[in-house]
This record gives sequence, C-alpha cells and structure tokens, in this order.
Amino acid sequence: MDSVDMNEYDEPTIPWSARHSSAESQRQDNTQPMPVVPPSGVIPPPPGQKRKWSRRKLIGVAAAGVGGAAIGGVALAEVLQHGGFNFSSHGPIASSMQIGHLLRKAGFGASPQDLAIYQKLSFQDAVDRLLNYQQVSESETESRLNALGLQLDGRAAAADMQRWWLLRMAWTQRPLLEKMTLFWHGVLTSSFRNVGGPNNYGRMVLQNQFLRTHAFDTFDNILLGITADPAMLFYLDLTKSRKNAPNENYARELMELFTIGLSSYTQQDVFGGAAALTGWHIAGQGMQSVGKYVPGDHNTLEKNFLGQRGNFDYKDVIHLLTNHPAAPWFIARKLFTFFVYENPSNDDLSPLVDTYVKSGHNMGAVMRTLLLSPQFASQKAYRSRLKSPVEFVVGAYRGLGVQGNGKNLGVMTTLMGQTVFDPPNVAGWPGDKQSALWLNSGTWMTRLNYIDLLLVNRNPNNGYQPIDLQAVVNANKIDSPEHFVDYHAAFLLDGNLSSDRRSLLLNYFTASSSSRGNTHITLGNGKSYPLGNVRGALYLMMSSPEYQLN
Repeated sequence: MDSVDMNEYDEPTIPWSARHSSAESQRQDNTQPMPVVPPSGVIPPPPGQKRKWSRRKLIGVAAAGVGGAAIGGVALAEVLQHGGFNFSSHGPIASSMQIGHLLRKAGFGASPQDLAIYQKLSFQDAVDRLLNYQQVSESETESRLNALGLQLDGRAAAADMQRWWLLRMAWTQRPLLEKMTLFWHGVLTSSFRNVGGPNNYGRMVLQNQFLRTHAFDTFDNILLGITADPAMLFYLDLTKSRKNAPNENYARELMELFTIGLSSYTQQDVFGGAAALTGWHIAGQGMQSVGKYVPGDHNTLEKNFLGQRGNFDYKDVIHLLTNHPAAPWFIARKLFTFFVYENPSNDDLSPLVDTYVKSGHNMGAVMRTLLLSPQFASQKAYRSRLKSPVEFVVGAYRGLGVQGNGKNLGVMTTLMGQTVFDPPNVAGWPGDKQSALWLNSGTWMTRLNYIDLLLVNRNPNNGYQPIDLQAVVNANKIDSPEHFVDYHAAFLLDGNLSSDRRSLLLNYFTASSSSRGNTHITLGNGKSYPLGNVRGALYLMMSSPEYQLN
C-alpha cells in the first residue's frame, strides 16, 4: 500500500466544555476528585566523611533534563556509550538486555521471576509467549484481586477501580495484554467522570474488560464493540443521538481521533456518519449496562460518507473507516509511537501497514510485526521514551515484588499526571504522543518520593509493606555489595550499568554512617551494612536517568 502523508491531529476540534454541557454532564463535573495525600519524604543522605559523592550528584543528571526531552537524549547517549544495545540478530537464547527491553516496552518491566522465565527463551519465543497470552494462566492474579473485595460499581468505585487495574498490571502474568489494554484506553478514551453519574462508574470496568478481551482482535471488531460500549455511548453522546436529530460528537471523534485523522474527512462526512450511527442507546445501570441497538431510531435516509452513498448503518461506517487508505497508517503510527519511539517515518510504519492489510486488520498480527521489527530492536528504540506514570508506578511495584493492597497506587499515578479511567479529554494523554510531557519538577519529585515510599513506608495506612531486604539477601544468597548491586541491576536496568555508576552505588552501599539507626543487613559473607545504606543504594539506582526511561 502506498504511504499516506498525514499529520496526526492530537486535540479535539470542539472544546471539551462545549461537548459536555448537558445538565447531567455538569453534575458529573462536580464529582469530587479522589483525595490526594502527600508522599513520604526523600531518604536523607547519610553523613560521614568517607562518602565522596551524594545522591544529588547521581540523580542530578536526570534532574537537569526535567521538563524537556533532553533527559532521554542525555541518558540514552550515556547508556549506549557504556555497552550499547545490539540486536543484530535474535539468537537462540535472548540476552538479559534484550529481555529487559522487551518486557519494559511490551509490559511494565521485569521482575526476577520474569527474568527466570523469559531468559530461557529465544527472543521470538518470548514475543510468542507475550502474544499468545491464553497459554499463560492468570488464575493467581484473579485470586489475589478477588481477595481484596474491591468495589467496582457504584458511587464509591472510582478509587477501587483504579487500584484493581493498577494491581492487575503489577501482578499479571500477561504483561503485553495489560499494556495493550492501556494503549487502547488512551486511544478509545472514556472517563468515569462522564458515564452517567457515580452510580454508573462500573461502565468503565465493562469497557476495560472489553478492551482486554479484544486487545488483539481485528480493528473492525474493536471499533464495532467500542461503538456499542455503554461508557462510550454516554461519553461521546451517541446515546443522545436520534434519527431525526443525529448527534455529531462520536462520528467526528471516530474519524478524527480513532481511525483516519483530521485531514482525511470533511464536515459532510460528519453529517453522514452521525446519521448512519443513529440507533444506539443504553439499557441498564452500572456494570449491568448494555449497549442496545434500536432499529426504529435509526436514520434510514441515504447518506454521503467518505465518498460513498447509501443507506448506511454503524456497520457500514466501521467497514468504510477500517478500509480507508489512511486507517492503517493512523493506527500504526499510534502503536509505533507508544511501543517503540516517537516520530516514526513512513519506512518505519510500512511493514505494520502491510501486515494490517494482509491480515484483514488483525491487531495481533500487527503487534507481532512491530515487536519483531528491526526498529523495535534498534539502538534508537532502547530507552527511547520517558516512562509514563503508570509504567513507572507499576514497574517499580512489580520489580521490587512489593506486598500489600496497593491502596494509594492510583493516588501516585494521579500525582505524577496520569489517572487511569480518567484521561484529560477525548484525545487521551499528551504524554502518550510525546513522553517528555510526563515530566516536570513536581512530577519528578513525586517519582523520587514514590521510590522512597516503597523502600521505607513510614505510614502503615499507605497500603505498602516495607520491602524485607534481609529476606531478599538470604533468598538469593547475596554475599557482597557487588552482588547486591548486580542482582538488582539485572532486572531494574537490564544489567546495563556503567562502571562509574556502579562504583557510585557501591561507594554509597559501603560508606561509613553513624546516624541511620541500629538496623543492619547482613550479607552472605558475614559482613553487615546499615539498612539505610542498602536502601539508599537501591533508591539511587531507581532514581537514575536510565530507570526513568522506557
């Protein structure tokens, strides 16, 4: 297929306030946000003359890039200078660096348990395991979530819904499935604040379950399902559309932000699409809601839509859109930007477009092409984007094996600028398109404080249990500071730790300190080190520029 030169339009053309000006929508705008609690303070650096450097020195490289894309360029250049990233061939056994890259891009980072599983596989087999998720049991994740007794419907559901999904991402054995669900959530957007009132918050859970079930389905089926989704029907006013008074909101966004882009349709297509999409309404409340098609409320007049004339209905609209020449380029660009790197060229996208066409618009096939492409395995792709708040929060929780009920996970992602089930508007999160937008001075400090919270947790009501570092040392027979640093760098940094950065961490680990309490960690060689030093070294590793990048 010939390439289509198109600039993706990332903002809705109609102001958000104008779209949702009904009395019911205004009532929902008054919904109180979830309470925000301040995170715990940053671990204070230890005093002592033997320490020749500070935490500030180590993380200063990252802080220097706050608020701009420089953080990615500076850190990436340094990472590549110290060892690089070479996927010139996918060998029979994937390296830890390859697996770390794959599980971070196609999931939320690696845990030690993940590495043990995936390092036994070739890179292609690892990709197959991620894509063929049905072969991997998720029963343990489901049991752990069910045991929490979370409320997923009704007025009190908002915070629990967020915790339910964030913990699912942290605990899942199907990381690409959850990552793909997050991708679709940022593209086919809806918000719990505009689904018909607090009693209908559960409609967002229904949508989330639909996106998960159909994450790798054909683009056609995904769009057919989201058109009939109760949350979407309310969010973009399709349930208000009538055969004699079609509402244009969904038709416009379906074209502009979901399928073909602003430059590929006209206002006449909005008129025709809106008329063809009439007939959909909502039956039921909350998680009992269903999209109901009412033929008697469908406009049966002839319509003009994308250069075609006929008595079209919603199925015809979806068919014409998914077969439009711009559609494969549009969705391929979104996928590539989210999973690989920003500003892809037409040459980057062309294999995905070809797969889209040849596979009958199958998104699983497109994702396979993407993950096995030279571009995905390139140095340009390695740590090419800043981690989103969800990626950062979930990845740290998963990597460290944090225990607890995750009570404030949703608060943390919100403080960092991303509230799941509540994108800022129908265009989704700007950071999904340009990842540097996730970072500013406030969100940077929140990231640091979150790591501190996971390692120290002075407040038992936060929902996190402090990590038992002595148990980690014992279980993994860690017998030296070098072993401790290398063990954690293996799954937190792909084992890709420069010698100077490693020396800084070891210096911190072994520095003399007289002001950190009496608790010590005893290594397998019998030597003990202050708990603050051990925690601090891990904190510094997770505060480094490399760890911020995806």
